[in-house]
Amino acid sequence: MTLFHNDAPILKKHNQTRIHDLPEELLAEILKLLPVKHILHCLCVQKSWYYLIRSPMFITLQLDYQKTPNNHHPKYLYFENAYTDVLSLRFDDVQCQEYCTLKTLPGLPQHSWRALSYGLICVSTILWPPRNATQKIYLWNPLVQKYKTLPDSPLPITKTKWKALAFGFVPEINDYVVVHVVSPCLHLSHGESDPHSVIIGVYNLNTDSWKMLTQDDVFVRMISDSDTVFFNAAAFWVGISLDKRRILMCFDTKTDILREISLPNYVPYTPGNPIIHLFDQYIAYFVWDSGYDYFDMWVLRYNSINDFFWEKKMSISPNKDIRVEVLGVRNNGEPILARSYDLISYNLDNHEAKNFVDSWDSWTPYKYYEEGFAPPFFISPFVESLVLLDIG
Repeated sequence: MTLFHNDAPILKKHNQTRIHDLPEELLAEILKLLPVKHILHCLCVQKSWYYLIRSPMFITLQLDYQKTPNNHHPKYLYFENAYTDVLSLRFDDVQCQEYCTLKTLPGLPQHSWRALSYGLICVSTILWPPRNATQKIYLWNPLVQKYKTLPDSPLPITKTKWKALAFGFVPEINDYVVVHVVSPCLHLSHGESDPHSVIIGVYNLNTDSWKMLTQDDVFVRMISDSDTVFFNAAAFWVGISLDKRRILMCFDTKTDILREISLPNYVPYTPGNPIIHLFDQYIAYFVWDSGYDYFDMWVLRYNSINDFFWEKKMSISPNKDIRVEVLGVRNNGEPILARSYDLISYNLDNHEAKNFVDSWDSWTPYKYYEEGFAPPFFISPFVESLVLLDIG
């Protein structure tokens, strides 16, 4: 019933709830929806927001939201320019507009090995040591502009036959992991057999510590430091066996076992960009067929008894328009290739190339589409994260 006083309605005044008055749990659910750069602006609103955003609870909540596939937040692609070493994030959409440039912090090495996973970039000088520089491993969050220097690896970094690094996130333990593997040069006595042993170090961010183990009978001649993928709690590298076969090495952080996986017996497509990529929920391996007539994509699958096998997913006949080199993989799993001056993505369902970016050559001074130029970019999906915000 409407009440009147002096012929005018009397309106009941309602208390309006301000966003500052929301329960902390509800405020956290709202803030997690924002892009990281907007969340960082919210640090300055008031002290309670500052402490909420920097809390381990909220950092984990935001990362869990970003890891869940949905349509409520943008997806990004990480671009690493192989010539200029410029790093940037771009939106994973048509024309791939730039989101931001990633500025390397003072103290981080400029030219170094890098691998990324769930918003963090692992940076190391161990594989590509500069002259007279300390060989270290760092974890860097470029969006919050924080980095952490890891405790020294317990493994030897000199006098090794080969060495390898990998970095990734393990959902089962909600932790970031660095894997360091070396094959040491052994000083064997006369007549003593070589155990072909390797030393493996595993670092966990949650404990900020390393564990070390050894394994014998690893018959590997070399490991490629650019062909590295971390998936399903395991690190993968392309290598060459002692009998000169191309192989895939896999270290499972859940079982602490290093094993060898055979690769399809074809010719890798290029010595430039990596030949293995993380494709959707599988490892993708890109090769020429035996007659160099088709460019094939194989994916690594495994059955219920954990035996791995390869399945052909894509085959492209090369032509003068499409340069058959994979620059990266989009968030939807489509490989990124170059066609003359443009970037295209390849639809694996209908086997058609579709326009992705027009005139991408303006992004780099090097004319990749001309004969003799190596790929200028390494491209990978990127997930925003606040991890490391609470350090320092």
